[in-house]
Amino acid sequence: MTSTRMPFFSVVIPTYNRAALLERTLASVFAQEETDYEVLVVDDGSTDGTLELLAGQGERVRVLRQHNAGPGVARNAGIREAKGEYVAFLDSDDVWFPWTLATYRKVLREQGMPSVVMGRSLDFAREDELSVVRREPEQVVLFPDYVSSSGDRTPRTACVLAVKTEALRRVEGFTAARIAGEDHDLLMRLGLEPGFAWVRAPVTMGYRKHPGSESSSMEKSHQGTVYQLMQERLGRYPGGASREKERLELMLYGVRHVSHWLLSLGRTELALDLYRRSLPFHRVLPRWRYMVGFPAKAAWVHLRQRVRGRRAEASPE
Repeated sequence: MTSTRMPFFSVVIPTYNRAALLERTLASVFAQEETDYEVLVVDDGSTDGTLELLAGQGERVRVLRQHNAGPGVARNAGIREAKGEYVAFLDSDDVWFPWTLATYRKVLREQGMPSVVMGRSLDFAREDELSVVRREPEQVVLFPDYVSSSGDRTPRTACVLAVKTEALRRVEGFTAARIAGEDHDLLMRLGLEPGFAWVRAPVTMGYRKHPGSESSSMEKSHQGTVYQLMQERLGRYPGGASREKERLELMLYGVRHVSHWLLSLGRTELALDLYRRSLPFHRVLPRWRYMVGFPAKAAWVHLRQRVRGRRAEASPE
């Protein structure tokens, strides 16, 4: 699993107060068919039994510790210490399937060692939901770089990544901002690194759905989307004017998804804030259906909420 020579993969797992789930996550790593890897767990200032759990793992895990600074900073600590040619990221509440790293390595070899590999996840709330997952034949779509994938509307799973270590260091890893969607921001900054392999099959990760999931925070999802828009406005994503429309296709697809999601959850103010902030970018493409239709939809949702609120106030106890 670990050896004196350089491993092919460095598995980086940030964690904070998830001792009860981390053990299952690590078990899914140790069950990998591919054995040429090292495991780095970055403890982000946990106050539960995480360090005790990790101490029991022996030499199978390298443990890094830091004061609580968020998952982006924790992952960057792992990137700095990684010895592998590729870094594979896994969150401490999610799980891999036995074939995950073997699939990534096979794809990397067959596709000319692209800079970025992105897998596919399956949402689950109970462990028994994973029992239906079977190992399917590999289905891979290859692009010259990540930005080139802008026209593909297949839903993306940006939390399932294996990336060349040197490319991660070149773009300085993850943002330190405590936002949801920091993995999408990373992909945008990796946008012109040569080679992007998108593994459509088999499923490579189980994404645990629970109240503690970062993406369940509406405010953080809003902040993360705003952050990406700001980075684009400041010219911090690669490609310049010649790749602008491709970048906007990628980014605004996410904006529309998040704004509709926020609206469905009754957060009209956050949804409309995203709409307003993204409007100048939508005019570049443009996306008239969203530009014209979203405010009307938001007004209808707001009106419906007010009517329901008044009915609730008027109804007898």
